[in-house]
Amino acid sequence: MEQIPREKLERLLSQFALTDKVAVVTGGSRGLGRGIALALAAAGAHVAPVARTLADVQGVADEIRSLDRRALAVTADVTDEASVQAMVGRVTDELGRIDILVNSAGIVSLKPTIEFPVEEWQWILDVNLRGTFICCKEAGKVMLGQGGGKIINMSSVRGLQGRANDPAYPTSKGGVNLLTKSLAIEWARQGINVNAIAPTFIRTDLNAAMLDDPATCDWVLSRIPMGRVGQIWDIFGLAVFLASPASDFITGQTIYLDGGWTAA
Repeated sequence: MEQIPREKLERLLSQFALTDKVAVVTGGSRGLGRGIALALAAAGAHVAPVARTLADVQGVADEIRSLDRRALAVTADVTDEASVQAMVGRVTDELGRIDILVNSAGIVSLKPTIEFPVEEWQWILDVNLRGTFICCKEAGKVMLGQGGGKIINMSSVRGLQGRANDPAYPTSKGGVNLLTKSLAIEWARQGINVNAIAPTFIRTDLNAAMLDDPATCDWVLSRIPMGRVGQIWDIFGLAVFLASPASDFITGQTIYLDGGWTAA
């Protein structure tokens, strides 16, 4: 029988720690981005939450500092390459490195396809897909230079399943899934893991009104075998796992955090 080194067992729980790692979280001012930023900090990371407006992330940075971690509130437009380059430069200048990147910036708009402005369709793809690409590219340069890192892209069950009156968002998330695979293959031997988290409905301030509508809520719950919508803290464990050494042999995966939605 193959021997398992005892130190591997003794160090098991420590493999989930993010002690003194540096994380960048785009879309870090609210919703899942804010939740992930706080979860990474609770696991030991220093975190730079990123948003378009400084006032939006200053409060999140204060929450991170309350967990006895360093925080850097940073602004960036993820669709603008120069803006992302400046953000990455500031993080590395002030926090020293980038070990973890979470691409959580994203937008959605619903309307019939024949009424959907081409400009709006393009804007959603720009934020959700182009923005993810630019951030991966610029943070990837840092990770390649330092010998490794973890990238977590936020996808959605809509990257696997289409939806009526939603021609742009599923398209963008399907692109995120394939970008995740391509980068994972390209950077695997350089020590960079690239994975995606694909949630179903997670209750946030942005969708609370929709989920509080009884008819909508009943329909959503009918699709989720676990019989409930997700809460922000449901994403904490998976995000920390994918950011930690415990996931060192996982790359190129889109993991569905959906209460069984895509299995049903």
